[in-house]
Amino acid sequence: MEQGYIKLFRQIVDWEWYDDIPTCRLFIHLLLKVNHVDRNWQGKKIERGSCITSFASLNAETKLSVEQIKRALKNLQKTGEIKKISTNQNTLIIVTKYDDYQCFANVDNKQTTNEQQEDNMQKTNEQQTDNKRTTTNNNVKNIKNDKNNNNLYCSSDEEREMNQIIRTIVEILNIETEKEFSPDAKLTRKLIQDKLNAGYSLADFKCVIEKKCDAWKADPVMKSYLKPSILFGNKFDEYLNE
Repeated sequence: MEQGYIKLFRQIVDWEWYDDIPTCRLFIHLLLKVNHVDRNWQGKKIERGSCITSFASLNAETKLSVEQIKRALKNLQKTGEIKKISTNQNTLIIVTKYDDYQCFANVDNKQTTNEQQEDNMQKTNEQQTDNKRTTTNNNVKNIKNDKNNNNLYCSSDEEREMNQIIRTIVEILNIETEKEFSPDAKLTRKLIQDKLNAGYSLADFKCVIEKKCDAWKADPVMKSYLKPSILFGNKFDEYLNE
């Protein structure tokens, strides 16, 4: 591992995974391990804030068991600290807010200039991606305009926040079930929005998803019921209070 240091903010003691020793240990290890500048690896560009690794490597480097590493990665994905892209040979880990954690102000001018250029390039790419996403969302909203009063797509800040919550809930479900449900499916959006409008929270959805995955995932028959139409349907409150 390279020489140097990282910043670790005092606020980490208030982080929700701070008391979870494997998750906290793995996250700090990833902050130390990921690239601090873009690098090339086997013909691919591995960007700043990312690294190529494997369960075997993380096991050897952290002394955590493979099961602890899998659970810790799942925790970090749930709350958006990392993204993980796996292949048969290795795993790409992306620390999603690396620049928020590791922007240094007091370095020599050359390094500062280089880092600013890298940051600007990355922010430009992110801006372009955000603009594309915004354009796409706006196009969808225009297509699904006000032909009925129950339209789920709207341009207000409140509706944008609702859309983000829906996407987060579906992402949690996909991580837990290892499936790829779409956050744009009309029935899924309606079921979630109805529950949110009724006063249920993101934490309630997370609780139901985890409870039913724990209860049903190992059962070949019940596993098929781990889907939005069942989990977020009429028995949602019953599942929540089991």
